[in-house]
Amino acid sequence: MRKIGMKVVHQDMPVRIKFIQRPAPHITGPVYLLDLDNTLHHASRHILPEIHRQMTDYLMDSLQINLEQAGHIRDSYWKRYGATLLGMMEKHQTDPHHFLNNTHQFANLQEVSYRHGHVPHRLSQLKGTRILLTNAPRKYAVDVLKTLGLYRHLHAVISIEDMVIHQRWRPKPSIWLWQHLRRQLMVGKSSRGRLVLVDDTVGHLHKASGHGIQTVWVTFPDVGFKPVLPKGRVKHRIKDFEQMRKLAPMFRTPRTGDLS
Repeated sequence: MRKIGMKVVHQDMPVRIKFIQRPAPHITGPVYLLDLDNTLHHASRHILPEIHRQMTDYLMDSLQINLEQAGHIRDSYWKRYGATLLGMMEKHQTDPHHFLNNTHQFANLQEVSYRHGHVPHRLSQLKGTRILLTNAPRKYAVDVLKTLGLYRHLHAVISIEDMVIHQRWRPKPSIWLWQHLRRQLMVGKSSRGRLVLVDDTVGHLHKASGHGIQTVWVTFPDVGFKPVLPKGRVKHRIKDFEQMRKLAPMFRTPRTGDLS
């Protein structure tokens, strides 16, 4: 196993935004930051359990531990660092690319992926700039998006490999990520609220809301989440992405979307 430590060899660059199609200069409305798993598609039936299995196998092999120990480390690193990967990099100097390549392998995405209702149509009708923001690796994210017919309805994709700031990986819910995204997407103090994060992880939403980002919590009941109302800074809750049609009008602004 290759080991390189938490620091990686990168120039000190902003978050990399990989455009699929540039928004037209006249596009108005907010900039939507859209999570992938259990937000744009139903990942809890097959995909997430398989990712957890692959991560557990990776930990067992690389750390030479048993199944129970691997499961505990996987979950504890996710809770402490926001991603199991970050814990592996911090504690065991794991090569992040090696980890990601070996824990998101799917040969039959068409058989195991499920989208929420008419998500491609709903996504295409969302007025504003639509950016995927996921802690998943790029190859997996793009494969899922294309399999479900969502890729062509997005303006850009930001995957975990793109979230390298000051030579460190800073995925959701890092405060560095929110600060840089606000700056790069040209959302200043005079336009607070132009960024909207749609995510199923409430911890990500709480952190983002502290930086002037509006939030929508996707917590559909059939994956085991309690049907509770949002609290604190997280003001909006929907059971699936289809319900964004009801919330979208309140996020629209007269400002022009201007990404450079």
